[in-house]
Amino acid sequence: MSTDKIRVLLVDDHHVLRDGLKVLLDTEEDIIVVGEASTGQSAVDLTFSLEPDVIIMDIGLPDFSGFEVIRRIRAQEKQTQSRVVVLSMHTRKEFVVKAMEAGADGYVPKSSTHVSLLDAVRIVHAGERYLHPRAASALVDAYMGDEDESDEQIRYQRLTPREQEVIQLAAMGYTSREIGEKLIISPKTVETHRFRAFEKLEIETRAELVRFALKIGLLDDWKDQGD
Repeated sequence: MSTDKIRVLLVDDHHVLRDGLKVLLDTEEDIIVVGEASTGQSAVDLTFSLEPDVIIMDIGLPDFSGFEVIRRIRAQEKQTQSRVVVLSMHTRKEFVVKAMEAGADGYVPKSSTHVSLLDAVRIVHAGERYLHPRAASALVDAYMGDEDESDEQIRYQRLTPREQEVIQLAAMGYTSREIGEKLIISPKTVETHRFRAFEKLEIETRAELVRFALKIGLLDDWKDQGD
């Protein structure tokens, strides 16, 4: 019966990705998607109205970050017992740490296999935590007393999640049009995010961006996506 299924809320501002996730999840006998949200506010509202068992949460949302969504949900735990799995393109330690500190129950990279996501949904629904191996490694590094953050890392933390997405893709060599297609935003919006990010990072050229990205390991996940 459907009432016995794990009820999932999808939170991601990419319509195509949500469609793909919905097809994946709804084919599972024990899982059903009961709602979708493309903004942080709608995610909060739907969490309290639908009371899903598990929320699959992206970090980069147009109004406020997935971290803030999790914090708002956790601040009202008497109203909902929903579990949260972060599904993100980022696996650097600062993202994993922020997600877990905000109250996430699981963390899965978007570059991982669908099996990892399905495992995460079932495991957190059972009351346990799930960390993909790359996320777990990042979390261990963070709590093993790594060296103090560099000036570059501090500047990088000034960026919004969307600016970080744009900067990472730009460093990989994607054009504004290609970035816009991937993030489902206009090339003009991409340029706006990139301009603001360059100001915060105190860089002026793409060559400087690539050097910056290499120095802080921003391209590590790209290199590891085949793992």
